[in-house]
Amino acid sequence: MGTQKKEFKAVEIPETTKLKLVSKYKPNEVLRQLISEMPDIRSARKRMEDARSQPEIDQLFSMVWQSNELHVLFADTGIGKSIFAVAISVALCKGENFLGLTNQTENQVVLFYDFELSDRQFRKRYSNDYGIEDPLHPNLFIDTLDFATISELSTGNDEKFNEVVFDKISFDIANKKANIVILDNITFLSSQTTQDTQAAMKVMRRLNEMKKKYNISILVLAHTPKRNQFSPFTINDLAGSKHLSNFSDSISAIGKSAHDRSIRYIKQIKPSRSGELLYDTENVIVCQLVKEDTFLTFEFVEFGNETDYLSEERTEKKIDPDLYKITDLLAKGHPYRYISEELGISISKISKWKNKYSVAYENAIKAYENSIVSSP
Repeated sequence: MGTQKKEFKAVEIPETTKLKLVSKYKPNEVLRQLISEMPDIRSARKRMEDARSQPEIDQLFSMVWQSNELHVLFADTGIGKSIFAVAISVALCKGENFLGLTNQTENQVVLFYDFELSDRQFRKRYSNDYGIEDPLHPNLFIDTLDFATISELSTGNDEKFNEVVFDKISFDIANKKANIVILDNITFLSSQTTQDTQAAMKVMRRLNEMKKKYNISILVLAHTPKRNQFSPFTINDLAGSKHLSNFSDSISAIGKSAHDRSIRYIKQIKPSRSGELLYDTENVIVCQLVKEDTFLTFEFVEFGNETDYLSEERTEKKIDPDLYKITDLLAKGHPYRYISEELGISISKISKWKNKYSVAYENAIKAYENSIVSSP
């Protein structure tokens, strides 16, 4: 009886395994083979042809954040990053503009990973004093990750931990058919600090891979280290700025007025390559934190100059003559908008002066009331 030949089926080696083999052994013939299997370089005409079949670039939040972008929004602790993120999420779910800025998309499905608030804190933020809860939007999915289970699955391995985190997010994107992913905040995406160069690069690379694979838009919230309150925001105020900036499509920041606790402003730091810098130091988006019954959100006030909202260095300054006129009109009960139009000055300047010189303002009211009482 003759010996029967065994037939062996060719087994396809996964790309990741191939790359590991190349990086470990680097045999020239294997490397050349892998390179030859890579897509050929396209002509300019072919690239233009491919672009025609790709989705249009739509504005999500005017030029600040656009579709299919990885956007980083940073601010100090307690400024309202999470409040802003939930508010813009709801607007995107509804297909509506936020703070009066253009949203060109229709109803989006948003996955929001909230690593900051507990369930009770979230409920308190989105319900009123009578316990009535905000309905929010059915297209908004907001939750944290089960880090205990993730740690078990990763068996103490940092690389495995990061891999499981991103695998879970990828599963959710596919399962919910999400268009938007919001991550609050970036420090939870890695077992190492994202201020570490290698850790930051790995996180941002994975986010970019996810963005391209699922054709989604991503908003990542980040912190700013302790900064000079006298100076306008720059890219250097972002923790881990160099590497986060290099791998992000666009960046913005939220600042807090030094003169009014409820006032915030949003500033473009890095515009995308398909956008333009509209909301810079001289044209920040000024808004106010408000609770609209059950919904905590930002409300548009005006466009203003960032320097009007910064702390002033303690130096001797001459009093602006407009301040006397502002005091008089405020004491007479005129609203900010009337005073702004009457004197040709910004609403932010009126608010800033009123809060800075509150004692003088109260004295002006008393003087005005006395003048009414004493008049014949």
